[in-house]
Amino acid sequence: MLTLVGAGAILGLTGLAGCAKQETTAVETADARLFTRGLDEIADLYIEPVSPRRVAVAGAARLSALDPKLRAGAGPEAGDQATLSLSYDDRPIGSYGMPSGNDSRELGAILATAISSARQVSATIAALPESTVDKAVFDGMTGALDRFSRYASPDAARELRAARNGFGGIGVTLDPSNDDFRITALTSGSPAERAGIRPGDRLVAINGVATAGHSRAAVTQMLRGPVSSMIAVTAHRPELDQNREYQLRRALVTFPTVTVARTGKIVIFRVAGFNQSTTQRIAEGLATAREKAGDPVAGIVLDLRGNPGGLLEQAVSLADLFIPRGPIISTVGRHPAARQYFGATGKSIAPHTPIVVLINGGSASASEIVAAALQDTGRAVVVGSSSYGKGSVQTVLRLPNDGELTLTWARLVTPSGNQIQAHGVVPTLCTSDLGDDDRAIDIAVQRAKQAPPAAAKPAGARANRDERAWADLRQSCPPRHTSPPVDLKVAERLLGDPALYSQVLRPSGGSTNVARPGPTGPSLTGAAGTLSSRSRQN
Repeated sequence: MLTLVGAGAILGLTGLAGCAKQETTAVETADARLFTRGLDEIADLYIEPVSPRRVAVAGAARLSALDPKLRAGAGPEAGDQATLSLSYDDRPIGSYGMPSGNDSRELGAILATAISSARQVSATIAALPESTVDKAVFDGMTGALDRFSRYASPDAARELRAARNGFGGIGVTLDPSNDDFRITALTSGSPAERAGIRPGDRLVAINGVATAGHSRAAVTQMLRGPVSSMIAVTAHRPELDQNREYQLRRALVTFPTVTVARTGKIVIFRVAGFNQSTTQRIAEGLATAREKAGDPVAGIVLDLRGNPGGLLEQAVSLADLFIPRGPIISTVGRHPAARQYFGATGKSIAPHTPIVVLINGGSASASEIVAAALQDTGRAVVVGSSSYGKGSVQTVLRLPNDGELTLTWARLVTPSGNQIQAHGVVPTLCTSDLGDDDRAIDIAVQRAKQAPPAAAKPAGARANRDERAWADLRQSCPPRHTSPPVDLKVAERLLGDPALYSQVLRPSGGSTNVARPGPTGPSLTGAAGTLSSRSRQN
């Protein structure tokens, strides 16, 4: 138990009915410990120095989102002591002395006590679950930082962890459109697939408990459990009009992020995000393609369009599959642990296979790391439109209530020394202005043919760009958020013509030339940039 003394100690509360002012001592509660932990992490890890006191006030102020009659904000300073003032329906109910030294423990206790006071005067807030109120306060705290820092409640955090790291389950996907719990897909090699469960089957019971009447979220949680634990599933097969019970052993299941297709000797990987299995799925897909082909794979397409990112480590390991040596990405930040360098391990499985990377305005974060690393090191031609430009790295922290606090703590720097933030990655070959007909393909090929030979490409131009030059470069190939067929058609044309591919390919460790239309026809101008930095989640 914590008793606050000195600055921020005694809380003066004035009742709404005009009762006498009374002194109340702030007590360390579970909420106080939760907010203290959050404030500590922000003060220690956030990319920029920030005042915990200001963050705490912003958290308290967000309570008005739950009940507009409640207002909280910084009050007038009395000497050296700032205050947090609380009012309801324009009537003051409390003034909380704030510690002058930004002490997170005292601030956490003050926030918890302010919430307790708010519950006493607001029937709306008093009726809300604790998790809802906690989220409002944390939303206010992270809102004072940047748009990528955020808080997830325990339930939401559980789903986020499952998306990133996988979960113990049987590998079924349920129809989200209704609650009849029809299975729409099975994860390859999953316990459900091995047992003979099929798409179209309907889950009717789990461990003897009927699914009818339960929510989809409840059924999902019933299916999940520790890896290797047993579960009994009863499924109804409509065409046979009969039920069958399956005894299954849960396995680690990860959401599929990679789909594989093939066109002749070209393997196309569509990567929707980066979780713990992404690199492994691509490595396995490439191995399978090589086995089935009988001939060497002639080219690889990495389709990262619309990919919002994910785990930074997976972006690094994916790039490592194709880069034989040299840098991949670096991160820079205020905290010493945020300053990291990631280089190729020398264990690439396709160090020389031609690669085309597809990007668009929805390609962000981890997908930008991969595109920039392969472009900067001369391992891939990047095709499409400029990427999103999210060059910050977030670290994910598990809180005492099992929720998660995601904080921006680093920025990304590419092998060529450029930052991805705001700049993004500008394609080697821009298709922003092209349609999807044969003429568009011909224009793209003409642009590629006009690219200067590698020996004639100047070094250093990219690294020396100022912000105005970067803005002009990005504008030369504006982002678009669609995934037009022309991008893939151009990729296939490049990979099918080794001479043309070699002409367009260039390491951009100082320069990248973007093929784009000029005032009087196709012309070439400098392009692209990158950032790098590390974090547990990007």
